[in-house]
Amino acid sequence: MSGNLDGVRVLDLAGEPGHFAAKLLGDLGADVVKVEHPAGDPVRHRGPFWGHADDAERSLVWLAYNTSKRGITLDVTTPRGRDLFLALAERADVVLETEAPGTMAVRGLGWDALHARHPRLVMCSLTPWGQTGPYAGWRGSDLTAIATSGNLHCTGDPDRAPVRCSLPVAYYHASIEAALAVTFALVARERTGRGQHVDVAMQAAMIMPNMATASMFKMNGSRGSRAGAFFRQPKSEQREIWPCKDGFVSFALRGGPARMPGLVAMVKLMDEHGMASAALKATDWKTYNHNLLTQAEVDALSAEFGAFFLSKTMTELFRAAVERNLMLAPANTAREIDASEQLASREFFVEVDNPGRGRLRYPGSFAKTTSASGGAAVGIRRPAPRLGEHTRDVLAEIGVTEAMVVELRAAGVC
Repeated sequence: MSGNLDGVRVLDLAGEPGHFAAKLLGDLGADVVKVEHPAGDPVRHRGPFWGHADDAERSLVWLAYNTSKRGITLDVTTPRGRDLFLALAERADVVLETEAPGTMAVRGLGWDALHARHPRLVMCSLTPWGQTGPYAGWRGSDLTAIATSGNLHCTGDPDRAPVRCSLPVAYYHASIEAALAVTFALVARERTGRGQHVDVAMQAAMIMPNMATASMFKMNGSRGSRAGAFFRQPKSEQREIWPCKDGFVSFALRGGPARMPGLVAMVKLMDEHGMASAALKATDWKTYNHNLLTQAEVDALSAEFGAFFLSKTMTELFRAAVERNLMLAPANTAREIDASEQLASREFFVEVDNPGRGRLRYPGSFAKTTSASGGAAVGIRRPAPRLGEHTRDVLAEIGVTEAMVVELRAAGVC
Protein backbone atom coordinates (compact mmCIF):
# COMPACT_ATOMS: atom_id res chain seq x y z
CA MET A 1 0.00 0.00 0.00
CA SER A 2 1.81 3.11 -1.20
CA GLY A 3 1.20 6.48 0.44
CA ASN A 4 1.66 10.17 -0.16
CA LEU A 5 4.61 10.27 2.28
CA ASP A 6 6.37 7.17 0.98
CA GLY A 7 10.13 7.55 1.45
CA VAL A 8 9.81 9.98 4.37
CA ARG A 9 11.42 8.92 7.67
CA VAL A 10 10.00 10.34 10.92
CA LEU A 11 11.72 9.97 14.30
CA ASP A 12 8.94 10.14 16.89
CA LEU A 13 10.18 11.30 20.28
CA ALA A 14 6.75 12.61 21.25
CA GLY A 15 4.91 11.90 24.46
CA GLU A 16 1.17 11.43 24.58
CA PRO A 17 0.28 14.90 23.18
CA GLY A 18 1.99 14.00 19.89
CA HIS A 19 1.19 10.30 19.55
CA PHE A 20 -1.65 10.98 17.13
CA ALA A 21 0.46 13.35 15.00
CA ALA A 22 3.04 10.66 14.30
CA LYS A 23 0.31 8.08 13.67
CA LEU A 24 -1.26 10.34 11.03
CA LEU A 25 2.10 10.72 9.28
CA GLY A 26 2.48 6.95 9.37
CA ASP A 27 -1.01 6.44 7.98
CA LEU A 28 0.03 8.72 5.11
CA GLY A 29 2.90 6.38 4.29
CA ALA A 30 5.86 7.75 6.24
CA ASP A 31 8.24 5.33 7.95
CA VAL A 32 7.63 6.43 11.54
CA VAL A 33 10.10 5.18 14.14
CA LYS A 34 8.81 5.58 17.68
CA VAL A 35 11.77 6.25 20.01
CA GLU A 36 11.02 5.23 23.61
CA HIS A 37 13.00 5.24 26.81
CA PRO A 38 14.06 1.66 27.67
CA ALA A 39 11.44 1.69 30.43
CA GLY A 40 8.75 2.34 27.86
CA ASP A 41 6.34 5.19 27.21
CA PRO A 42 4.19 5.91 30.31
CA VAL A 43 1.03 5.44 28.22
CA ARG A 44 1.86 1.75 27.94
CA HIS A 45 1.03 1.40 31.63
CA ARG A 46 -2.37 3.09 31.46
CA GLY A 47 -5.59 1.11 31.23
CA PRO A 48 -7.97 -0.05 30.07
CA PHE A 49 -6.01 -3.09 28.95
CA TRP A 50 -7.01 -5.47 26.19
CA GLY A 51 -8.24 -8.66 27.85
CA HIS A 52 -8.24 -6.90 31.26
CA ALA A 53 -4.62 -7.95 31.80
CA ASP A 54 -2.34 -5.30 33.32
CA ASP A 55 0.18 -5.67 30.50
CA ALA A 56 2.27 -2.88 28.95
CA GLU A 57 1.74 -4.49 25.54
CA ARG A 58 -2.06 -4.40 25.91
CA SER A 59 -2.86 -0.79 26.82
CA LEU A 60 -5.70 0.19 24.52
CA VAL A 61 -4.58 3.82 24.57
CA TRP A 62 -1.14 2.77 23.33
CA LEU A 63 -2.54 0.36 20.77
CA ALA A 64 -4.96 2.97 19.42
CA TYR A 65 -2.58 5.88 18.85
CA ASN A 66 0.65 4.19 17.87
CA THR A 67 -0.31 2.12 14.85
CA SER A 68 1.60 2.64 11.60
CA LYS A 69 4.88 2.93 13.54
CA ARG A 70 7.99 0.87 14.14
CA GLY A 71 9.46 1.08 17.62
CA ILE A 72 12.91 1.27 19.20
CA THR A 73 14.21 1.91 22.69
CA LEU A 74 16.90 4.54 23.21
CA ASP A 75 17.75 6.75 26.17
CA VAL A 76 18.57 10.03 24.45
CA THR A 77 19.48 11.64 27.78
CA THR A 78 22.70 9.63 27.87
CA PRO A 79 25.76 10.66 25.80
CA ARG A 80 25.77 7.38 23.87
CA GLY A 81 22.02 7.51 23.28
CA ARG A 82 22.26 11.10 22.06
CA ASP A 83 25.02 10.23 19.61
CA LEU A 84 23.00 7.33 18.23
CA PHE A 85 19.95 9.54 17.86
CA LEU A 86 21.97 12.18 16.02
CA ALA A 87 23.18 9.49 13.63
CA LEU A 88 19.60 8.39 13.05
CA ALA A 89 18.50 12.00 12.57
CA GLU A 90 21.05 12.48 9.79
CA ARG A 91 19.12 9.84 7.81
CA ALA A 92 15.67 11.14 8.75
CA ASP A 93 13.35 13.77 7.29
CA VAL A 94 11.34 14.72 10.38
CA VAL A 95 11.85 14.78 14.15
CA LEU A 96 8.72 15.15 16.28
CA GLU A 97 9.02 16.03 19.97
CA THR A 98 6.89 17.29 22.86
CA GLU A 99 9.46 18.32 25.49
CA ALA A 100 9.30 21.63 27.33
CA PRO A 101 10.95 24.44 25.34
CA GLY A 102 14.73 24.35 25.77
CA THR A 103 14.89 20.73 26.97
CA MET A 104 16.04 19.34 23.63
CA ALA A 105 18.70 22.05 23.33
CA VAL A 106 20.11 21.16 26.75
CA ARG A 107 20.45 17.57 25.54
CA GLY A 108 22.28 18.70 22.42
CA LEU A 109 19.27 17.75 20.27
CA GLY A 110 17.62 21.14 19.79
CA TRP A 111 16.74 22.79 16.49
CA ASP A 112 20.06 24.60 16.11
CA ALA A 113 22.11 21.44 16.64
CA LEU A 114 19.97 19.28 14.37
CA HIS A 115 19.70 21.90 11.64
CA ALA A 116 23.47 22.43 11.61
CA ARG A 117 24.06 18.71 11.03
CA HIS A 118 21.16 18.16 8.64
CA PRO A 119 19.84 21.36 7.00
CA ARG A 120 17.04 19.50 5.21
CA LEU A 121 15.58 18.09 8.43
CA VAL A 122 12.12 19.25 9.56
CA MET A 123 11.65 19.45 13.33
CA CYS A 124 8.19 19.72 14.88
CA SER A 125 7.78 20.76 18.50
CA LEU A 126 4.29 20.31 19.98
CA THR A 127 3.91 21.95 23.39
CA PRO A 128 1.11 23.49 25.49
CA TRP A 129 2.04 27.12 24.79
CA GLY A 130 4.58 27.14 21.97
CA GLN A 131 8.32 27.82 21.95
CA THR A 132 8.10 31.54 22.72
CA GLY A 133 5.78 33.93 24.50
CA PRO A 134 4.87 34.72 28.10
CA TYR A 135 3.66 31.19 28.93
CA ALA A 136 6.27 29.17 27.01
CA GLY A 137 7.97 28.05 30.23
CA TRP A 138 4.74 27.01 31.94
CA ARG A 139 3.66 23.43 32.33
CA GLY A 140 0.39 22.51 30.64
CA SER A 141 -1.99 19.69 29.85
CA ASP A 142 -5.11 18.97 27.83
CA LEU A 143 -7.21 20.55 30.58
CA THR A 144 -5.20 23.78 30.73
CA ALA A 145 -5.15 24.03 26.93
CA ILE A 146 -8.91 23.77 26.56
CA ALA A 147 -9.44 26.12 29.49
CA THR A 148 -7.13 28.89 28.30
CA SER A 149 -8.33 28.60 24.70
CA GLY A 150 -11.84 29.57 25.82
CA ASN A 151 -13.28 26.19 24.87
CA LEU A 152 -14.03 25.16 28.45
CA HIS A 153 -15.65 28.54 29.16
CA CYS A 154 -18.61 27.70 26.92
CA THR A 155 -19.01 23.97 27.59
CA GLY A 156 -21.48 22.61 30.12
CA ASP A 157 -24.58 23.70 31.99
CA PRO A 158 -24.66 27.22 33.45
CA ASP A 159 -25.48 26.05 36.98
CA ARG A 160 -22.64 23.54 37.11
CA ALA A 161 -18.88 23.39 36.67
CA PRO A 162 -17.39 23.52 33.15
CA VAL A 163 -17.23 20.19 31.32
CA ARG A 164 -14.27 18.90 29.34
CA CYS A 165 -14.50 16.14 26.76
CA SER A 166 -13.90 12.66 28.11
CA LEU A 167 -10.81 12.32 25.89
CA PRO A 168 -7.80 14.72 25.64
CA VAL A 169 -9.07 16.54 22.56
CA ALA A 170 -6.39 19.24 22.79
CA TYR A 171 -3.81 16.54 22.03
CA TYR A 172 -5.78 15.42 18.99
CA HIS A 173 -6.47 18.87 17.56
CA ALA A 174 -2.83 19.87 18.05
CA SER A 175 -1.65 16.59 16.52
CA ILE A 176 -3.72 17.19 13.40
CA GLU A 177 -2.25 20.70 13.10
CA ALA A 178 1.24 19.26 13.60
CA ALA A 179 0.86 16.56 10.95
CA LEU A 180 -0.50 19.10 8.47
CA ALA A 181 2.27 21.60 9.25
CA VAL A 182 4.94 18.92 8.81
CA THR A 183 3.60 18.04 5.35
CA PHE A 184 3.66 21.74 4.41
CA ALA A 185 7.25 22.00 5.64
CA LEU A 186 8.20 18.97 3.55
CA VAL A 187 6.61 20.55 0.47
CA ALA A 188 8.49 23.80 1.16
CA ARG A 189 11.73 21.81 1.50
CA GLU A 190 11.28 20.55 -2.04
CA ARG A 191 11.42 24.17 -3.21
CA THR A 192 14.07 25.58 -0.89
CA GLY A 193 16.19 22.56 0.01
CA ARG A 194 15.98 23.49 3.70
CA GLY A 195 13.97 22.21 6.62
CA GLN A 196 11.98 24.26 9.11
CA HIS A 197 11.24 24.23 12.83
CA VAL A 198 7.48 23.79 13.15
CA ASP A 199 6.09 25.26 16.38
CA VAL A 200 2.64 23.94 17.43
CA ALA A 201 0.88 25.20 20.57
CA MET A 202 -2.02 23.16 21.92
CA GLN A 203 -3.69 26.28 23.32
CA ALA A 204 -3.67 27.96 19.91
CA ALA A 205 -4.88 24.80 18.17
CA MET A 206 -7.89 24.65 20.51
CA ILE A 207 -9.11 28.13 19.57
CA MET A 208 -10.60 26.95 16.26
CA PRO A 209 -12.93 24.34 17.86
CA ASN A 210 -14.62 27.23 19.68
CA MET A 211 -16.56 27.71 16.44
CA ALA A 212 -18.13 31.17 16.30
CA THR A 213 -17.78 32.23 19.94
CA ALA A 214 -14.31 33.76 19.69
CA SER A 215 -14.80 35.26 16.23
CA MET A 216 -18.08 36.96 17.16
CA PHE A 217 -16.64 38.90 20.11
CA LYS A 218 -15.52 41.73 17.83
CA MET A 219 -19.06 42.04 16.45
CA ASN A 220 -21.21 41.72 19.55
CA GLY A 221 -18.85 42.00 22.51
CA SER A 222 -19.99 38.63 23.85
CA ARG A 223 -17.44 36.20 25.25
CA GLY A 224 -20.03 33.43 25.30
CA SER A 225 -21.04 31.43 28.34
CA ARG A 226 -22.19 27.97 29.30
CA ALA A 227 -25.71 27.24 28.09
CA GLY A 228 -25.81 23.44 28.11
CA ALA A 229 -28.10 22.16 25.36
CA PHE A 230 -29.18 25.70 24.52
CA PHE A 231 -27.97 28.62 22.43
CA ARG A 232 -28.25 32.11 23.90
CA GLN A 233 -29.80 34.86 21.80
CA PRO A 234 -30.29 38.53 22.76
CA LYS A 235 -33.89 37.93 23.91
CA SER A 236 -34.11 34.20 24.50
CA GLU A 237 -32.47 30.82 25.02
CA GLN A 238 -33.12 28.31 22.25
CA ARG A 239 -32.63 24.57 22.47
CA GLU A 240 -30.13 23.00 20.04
CA ILE A 241 -29.76 19.48 21.50
CA TRP A 242 -33.10 17.67 21.59
CA PRO A 243 -34.04 14.35 23.20
CA CYS A 244 -35.56 11.74 20.92
CA LYS A 245 -36.72 8.15 21.43
CA ASP A 246 -33.28 6.64 21.89
CA GLY A 247 -30.83 9.50 22.28
CA PHE A 248 -30.35 13.07 21.13
CA VAL A 249 -30.20 15.08 17.91
CA SER A 250 -28.82 18.50 17.08
CA PHE A 251 -31.20 20.93 15.40
CA ALA A 252 -31.28 24.74 15.54
CA LEU A 253 -34.24 27.07 15.35
CA ARG A 254 -32.02 29.64 13.67
CA GLY A 255 -33.15 31.23 10.41
CA GLY A 256 -31.38 33.02 7.59
CA PRO A 257 -30.76 31.90 3.99
CA ALA A 258 -28.78 28.80 5.00
CA ARG A 259 -31.24 27.41 7.56
CA MET A 260 -34.64 28.64 6.36
CA PRO A 261 -35.11 25.86 3.75
CA GLY A 262 -34.42 23.28 6.46
CA LEU A 263 -37.04 24.78 8.76
CA VAL A 264 -39.59 24.70 5.93
CA ALA A 265 -38.75 21.08 5.15
CA MET A 266 -38.92 20.08 8.81
CA VAL A 267 -42.37 21.59 9.26
CA LYS A 268 -43.50 19.74 6.14
CA LEU A 269 -42.20 16.47 7.58
CA MET A 270 -43.96 17.15 10.88
CA ASP A 271 -47.18 17.91 9.03
CA GLU A 272 -46.97 14.59 7.17
CA HIS A 273 -47.03 12.92 10.60
CA GLY A 274 -49.90 15.09 11.83
CA MET A 275 -47.67 16.94 14.30
CA ALA A 276 -47.60 20.51 12.92
CA SER A 277 -50.19 22.98 14.21
CA ALA A 278 -51.99 25.44 11.98
CA ALA A 279 -49.98 28.27 13.58
CA LEU A 280 -46.68 26.52 12.83
CA LYS A 281 -47.66 25.85 9.23
CA ALA A 282 -48.62 29.49 8.82
CA THR A 283 -45.22 30.78 9.95
CA ASP A 284 -43.53 33.02 7.38
CA TRP A 285 -40.04 31.59 7.49
CA LYS A 286 -38.74 34.08 4.93
CA THR A 287 -39.13 36.89 7.44
CA TYR A 288 -38.34 34.74 10.48
CA ASN A 289 -35.52 36.13 12.63
CA HIS A 290 -34.51 33.97 15.57
CA ASN A 291 -32.59 36.89 17.11
CA LEU A 292 -35.83 38.81 17.70
CA LEU A 293 -37.93 36.04 19.24
CA THR A 294 -39.20 36.40 22.78
CA GLN A 295 -38.80 33.51 25.18
CA ALA A 296 -42.55 32.81 24.94
CA GLU A 297 -42.30 32.53 21.15
CA VAL A 298 -39.30 30.23 21.43
CA ASP A 299 -41.09 28.05 23.97
CA ALA A 300 -44.12 27.70 21.67
CA LEU A 301 -41.93 26.59 18.76
CA SER A 302 -39.89 24.29 20.99
CA ALA A 303 -43.00 22.51 22.29
CA GLU A 304 -43.93 21.40 18.76
CA PHE A 305 -40.46 20.55 17.48
CA GLY A 306 -39.60 18.80 20.76
CA ALA A 307 -42.71 16.64 20.69
CA PHE A 308 -41.94 15.53 17.13
CA PHE A 309 -38.33 14.64 17.92
CA LEU A 310 -39.46 12.58 20.94
CA SER A 311 -41.69 10.51 18.67
CA LYS A 312 -38.76 9.37 16.47
CA THR A 313 -35.46 7.55 16.87
CA MET A 314 -32.09 9.05 16.02
CA THR A 315 -31.86 6.86 12.93
CA GLU A 316 -35.33 7.83 11.69
CA LEU A 317 -34.56 11.53 12.07
CA PHE A 318 -31.15 11.25 10.44
CA ARG A 319 -32.51 9.34 7.46
CA ALA A 320 -35.14 12.04 7.00
CA ALA A 321 -32.41 14.69 7.25
CA VAL A 322 -30.39 13.01 4.50
CA GLU A 323 -33.40 12.52 2.22
CA ARG A 324 -34.86 16.01 2.74
CA ASN A 325 -31.70 18.06 3.22
CA LEU A 326 -32.51 18.97 6.82
CA MET A 327 -29.81 20.58 8.96
CA LEU A 328 -30.15 17.93 11.65
CA ALA A 329 -27.52 15.54 13.00
CA PRO A 330 -27.60 12.71 15.54
CA ALA A 331 -25.57 13.08 18.73
CA ASN A 332 -23.76 9.80 18.17
CA THR A 333 -22.21 7.73 20.89
CA ALA A 334 -19.76 4.88 20.27
CA ARG A 335 -22.81 2.63 19.89
CA GLU A 336 -24.15 4.54 16.87
CA ILE A 337 -20.72 4.98 15.30
CA ASP A 338 -20.07 1.25 15.52
CA ALA A 339 -23.45 0.50 13.89
CA SER A 340 -23.23 3.23 11.22
CA GLU A 341 -24.38 2.03 7.81
CA GLN A 342 -22.46 4.82 6.11
CA LEU A 343 -19.17 3.92 7.77
CA ALA A 344 -19.76 0.26 7.01
CA SER A 345 -20.42 1.00 3.32
CA ARG A 346 -17.21 3.02 3.18
CA GLU A 347 -15.32 0.14 4.84
CA PHE A 348 -14.10 2.64 7.41
CA PHE A 349 -13.41 0.10 10.14
CA VAL A 350 -10.62 -2.40 9.62
CA GLU A 351 -9.25 -5.31 11.60
CA VAL A 352 -5.55 -5.25 12.45
CA ASP A 353 -3.64 -8.31 13.51
CA ASN A 354 -1.53 -7.89 16.64
CA PRO A 355 0.79 -10.92 16.58
CA GLY A 356 0.51 -13.02 19.69
CA ARG A 357 -2.47 -11.06 20.98
CA GLY A 358 -5.23 -11.31 18.39
CA ARG A 359 -7.11 -8.90 16.13
CA LEU A 360 -8.47 -5.47 17.03
CA ARG A 361 -11.01 -3.37 15.12
CA TYR A 362 -9.79 0.12 14.30
CA PRO A 363 -10.98 3.22 12.48
CA GLY A 364 -9.16 2.94 9.18
CA SER A 365 -8.59 5.47 6.41
CA PHE A 366 -9.59 9.04 7.31
CA ALA A 367 -9.44 10.02 3.62
CA LYS A 368 -8.97 8.52 0.19
CA THR A 369 -6.11 10.11 -1.73
CA THR A 370 -4.14 9.66 -4.90
CA SER A 371 -0.62 10.60 -5.93
CA ALA A 372 1.08 11.34 -9.23
CA SER A 373 2.22 7.72 -9.38
CA GLY A 374 -1.27 6.48 -8.57
CA GLY A 375 -2.42 3.99 -5.98
CA ALA A 376 -1.65 6.11 -2.93
CA ALA A 377 -3.68 5.19 0.13
CA VAL A 378 -4.21 6.38 3.67
CA GLY A 379 -4.48 3.66 6.27
CA ILE A 380 -2.92 1.66 9.06
CA ARG A 381 0.43 0.22 7.95
CA ARG A 382 1.20 -1.98 10.94
CA PRO A 383 0.06 -2.60 14.55
CA ALA A 384 1.48 -0.56 17.39
CA PRO A 385 5.01 -1.79 18.15
CA ARG A 386 5.96 -3.87 21.12
CA LEU A 387 8.58 -2.28 23.35
CA GLY A 388 11.89 -2.24 21.44
CA GLU A 389 10.47 -4.45 18.69
CA HIS A 390 12.53 -2.89 15.89
CA THR A 391 15.59 -1.68 17.79
CA ARG A 392 18.01 -4.09 16.12
CA ASP A 393 16.73 -3.40 12.60
CA VAL A 394 16.77 0.40 12.92
CA LEU A 395 20.14 0.66 14.67
CA ALA A 396 21.67 -1.72 12.11
CA GLU A 397 21.09 1.03 9.53
CA ILE A 398 23.75 3.13 11.27
CA GLY A 399 26.20 0.27 11.76
CA VAL A 400 25.19 -0.98 15.21
CA THR A 401 25.78 -4.74 15.33
CA GLU A 402 23.78 -7.31 17.27
CA ALA A 403 26.58 -7.62 19.82
CA MET A 404 26.64 -3.85 20.28
CA VAL A 405 22.87 -3.82 20.90
CA VAL A 406 23.32 -6.39 23.67
CA GLU A 407 26.03 -4.19 25.19
CA LEU A 408 23.89 -1.07 24.91
CA ARG A 409 20.96 -2.81 26.57
CA ALA A 410 23.15 -3.97 29.42
CA ALA A 411 24.20 -0.35 29.92
CA GLY A 412 20.59 0.84 29.88
CA VAL A 413 21.05 2.88 26.70
CA CYS A 414 18.51 0.93 24.64
